[in-house]
Amino acid sequence: MHILSAVILWIEPPNVIAESIRNGGSESEFIDGCHVLLSVASLTSSSLFDNLLKSIRQYGTINLLSALTSEAVKSVLDNQNEEETWGSDALDILLETWNVILGEACADKSPMSADGALAASNLFKIIVESHLKAAADSAFEDSDDAEYFHVSVSKRDEQLALYALIARAAADTTIPFLEQLFSERFARLSQRDVENDPTRTLEELYWLLLITSHVLTDSGEGETLLIPEALQAGFTNVVEVAQHPVVTLSWSIINFSRQCLDPGIRGRYFSPRLMEAVIWFLARWVATYLVPLDVSREIDSVGRHGSQHSRKLLNSFAWDNNQGELVLDFVVLMSMVALTTYQGEIELQTLTCQKLLASVVRRKHTCAYVVQLDSWRDLTRAFASGRSLFSLSGRLQRSLAETLACAASCIKDPEASVQYLRDLMGPVAGCLVENASRSDLKSVAHQPDVIYMVCCLLERLRGAARATQPRTQKVLFEMGHTVMNSLLTLLEVYKNQSEVIYMILKFVVDFIDGQAVFLDGKETSVLMSFCLRLLQIYSSHNIGKVMLSLSSTLRSESQSEKYKDLRALLRLLTNICSKDLVGFLSDSNIEGSPDIAEVIYVGLDIVTPLISLDLLKYPKLSRDYFVLMSHLLEVYPEKVAHLNRDAFGRITGSLEFGLRNQDGDVVERCLTAVNALASYHFKERLGGRGGLGSQVMESEGSNGKLQESISSHFLRLLLQLLLFEDFRMELAGSAADALLPLLFCEQELYQRLVHELLEKEQNPTVKSRLALAFHNLTSSNNLSSTLDRPNRQKFRKNLRVFLGEVSGFMQIK
Repeated sequence: MHILSAVILWIEPPNVIAESIRNGGSESEFIDGCHVLLSVASLTSSSLFDNLLKSIRQYGTINLLSALTSEAVKSVLDNQNEEETWGSDALDILLETWNVILGEACADKSPMSADGALAASNLFKIIVESHLKAAADSAFEDSDDAEYFHVSVSKRDEQLALYALIARAAADTTIPFLEQLFSERFARLSQRDVENDPTRTLEELYWLLLITSHVLTDSGEGETLLIPEALQAGFTNVVEVAQHPVVTLSWSIINFSRQCLDPGIRGRYFSPRLMEAVIWFLARWVATYLVPLDVSREIDSVGRHGSQHSRKLLNSFAWDNNQGELVLDFVVLMSMVALTTYQGEIELQTLTCQKLLASVVRRKHTCAYVVQLDSWRDLTRAFASGRSLFSLSGRLQRSLAETLACAASCIKDPEASVQYLRDLMGPVAGCLVENASRSDLKSVAHQPDVIYMVCCLLERLRGAARATQPRTQKVLFEMGHTVMNSLLTLLEVYKNQSEVIYMILKFVVDFIDGQAVFLDGKETSVLMSFCLRLLQIYSSHNIGKVMLSLSSTLRSESQSEKYKDLRALLRLLTNICSKDLVGFLSDSNIEGSPDIAEVIYVGLDIVTPLISLDLLKYPKLSRDYFVLMSHLLEVYPEKVAHLNRDAFGRITGSLEFGLRNQDGDVVERCLTAVNALASYHFKERLGGRGGLGSQVMESEGSNGKLQESISSHFLRLLLQLLLFEDFRMELAGSAADALLPLLFCEQELYQRLVHELLEKEQNPTVKSRLALAFHNLTSSNNLSSTLDRPNRQKFRKNLRVFLGEVSGFMQIK
């Protein structure tokens, strides 16, 4: 309490202190006082926090927090052109304090005190009025800096989400307040005689849409959104749905949004920026309030009094009188407007494809309604056969195709679902086949419009492939099969067009990824034959040759884009290999068809010459490469073992490079690959065969370069890493799995290396303990010369104990 009393002197009264800072006074004590409040809030309950000040003041600590936050907000908005101010620092700390307090109240399931709720309500009104004034004042400013809400979208959203928590703490007053403000601005737009220029009002509406989105909904990325608990538990006195503040505010915004369907009104009021806010609101609202009807029935069965009645209203109002279907229809119509009328507005179209349309398909109950709408059928027809949607960027073509294809799974009749996909993707596949079959293809292929069309079609096919689900797999495989020969033709024609090559490879990657677990023997044969031919064409034109020659000069992100097709090729081989590892695919016995191992072998022959150590410095490419290597060596070690010396040397050299990587995942992948190689070699030798005996490696010895076996080389390397380098203990299990077969293969070398190490140690105590540690590591009392699971588990335990003992008494230099 004494500390709090002292701190209050730094921050009270807030308006006087803030004025002093603005006149040149020091802000450090004010900031320190805010930090103290945050610390106190973190250590107490919300009720105790509020009561701390009441013993020495006539008001609670939450009232002080409210006043401080008001001053910080005003300071930020008064100095919005400045990047760093005391107000912004203070506001961040104070909003986090609110977050802690309101989080505590929510966790305790106890509402804030009446005084606290009143303080939150007054603060929120000040926040909204201040931001509305700032928005209106910025309406005619050209400087981007004046658009304070665009400085950082993530920062803005984080701040608005914290504002929303304050609003929900007093929802019974703040939500009617928002509804009143929005209705006033909406009505003002129709009074053209009163305000000829609506710009200021539109800026205010834009900000109101943003804050209302946060108050009524949570972000919930990747989750099923729920109506915020504070809204469900509140409004216990509301009886009629038409009187519920959340309901009236929701319909007020939706009715405003409908105006954009009128071309005249849209041209006057709905700028791309305002449309972004509308679509962002609708995407969150649809995902939150179009609740499955069984949820509202479940709530209804519990009771109809107090908060339960309010819950029932909020979870069912959107479907009353067929409103839900009307909203979905409007959402689809609005999406068409955004995608076709606002051409070139990438952010708006991205929100439409990836947020709004995705939100209506994500939940099965809304998707089941939307696929029955005439507006949805119009959208799918425009996508399949129209030209207007080809103006979208490639990324959005893919996203839109995936969303539209996903909707097929919500059509109850299986035959209708199949026909839906054929109508949707059939024209797309047919158009690609038609383009690839043109008699004048070679002469027109490199025209910009032709390349653009081919890339758009490939992106659409890729999007559909990513939407593969059990009930749609067959028809999507049929789509892929239709275009296979055309893709091979395009691969040859566009051998010097890296963009098209990349698109083809990425489609095949996603197609295999979606299809592999479902394929039967015949389909597997078709797919492997296609992949083999694709790799052969890729190799025959040496499409990747530029990569090795330029790898040492790549230093910028833009230049590294040249490697996208190589990454796609790595993922293609990984998908083929890893899906076989899962066990759903098996090598086809159909006569004349290649097996998966053959495709992998051809792929290896292409990939390994293109990989250099310079390339492996790029994290994404490095991870993709080592994922492939670990899969290949686990599933097909014999194929790798029979590579020519140069190709094999490149693989083992890359593994040595990867073992010293800073990325723990890469090191673990390399240890897995070494384990697979060493285990294969040990088992082959145990069976009387040569294993990897024909493959040797060059390494630096005391007398210059020396040649040694693969197992000898990696045994030396692993012992070096474990004993003399900064090895991560969390990788000890993977290291043990790799080391055990190496020890079995090279027992004499291991004994010699241990002897050399002990001979160099001058301290008798350390030498004795080190010898005992090595003995216990490979003691025959608890290890047998097998690679079965129990033996591996014992050795993992032994190695962890060994590393712990060694690190405890040995100073490694």
